[in-house]
Amino acid sequence: MSIPVFRATKRKLYDLTRPILGPHLEKLKNFRSRMSETGNSVDPWNYKGHPDQPFGHITYAQFGEDILLLNLFTKLGIERPSFLDIGAHHPLNCSNTALLYSRGSRGVCVEANPNLVGAFSEKRPEDLILNIGCGPQKGILDFFMIDHSSGRNTFDRATAEAFIKANPNFSIREIRKIPILTLDEIVSGHCCGRWPEFLSLDVEGLDLAVLKASKLTSSNGPRIICVEAVAGNDNDLSKAIEHLLHNRGFTIAARTVANLIFCRTEDLILWNSEN
Repeated sequence: MSIPVFRATKRKLYDLTRPILGPHLEKLKNFRSRMSETGNSVDPWNYKGHPDQPFGHITYAQFGEDILLLNLFTKLGIERPSFLDIGAHHPLNCSNTALLYSRGSRGVCVEANPNLVGAFSEKRPEDLILNIGCGPQKGILDFFMIDHSSGRNTFDRATAEAFIKANPNFSIREIRKIPILTLDEIVSGHCCGRWPEFLSLDVEGLDLAVLKASKLTSSNGPRIICVEAVAGNDNDLSKAIEHLLHNRGFTIAARTVANLIFCRTEDLILWNSEN
């Protein structure tokens, strides 16, 4: 009985709405036809992109941040932004800078895990690769390795232990001593003393502390910053990071699942005034 009732109800709804849709029915019919033809002509597994996609159809970042970044840099009129990728992890996998590199950008990649450095040398030979960590002060820290090559490895024991508690199948398999530099020391020593146009920061739980220790402001810092606000311990530091960078002249331009993307406040004010 349920099927005839549903069909009768559907017909009644169509009859009721026909006088309203009447003038548009032919347009809807044509639209459906075009959509059907488009769907049949495109093989999603062999799709090569579309000429109206200026940034392509591929994203390497974990939550598509790289496409957002290209939009923002286009608004700034910067075609190939220089970058500093802290906690770069892998040259392609979950990378905020791989798409930039593929379009001609070059920069400095900082990755503490020695198991991943070789992949950068192979896939991104024109970047400067530093096998060090980044922290709130210079020194040597314990690097808690949960596995061989994932982004879960961290200098923050609390973050590692929180992740393991939530995921009992994992454990701290190795602890390595890794040299640490501050953000400012990396810029002064390896970026010719100048902030690049883009900073990507992902240091698994220490992001706020690293930013606090830095002297970066909108007057001397990057044009755009992407910083992880939710690390492996699921502790959301969005409000604290936003407050800190707002006081230094940056405003949030976009949010993704785990990251915040900031632009200089003066740039956003300019864009808003143009609209």
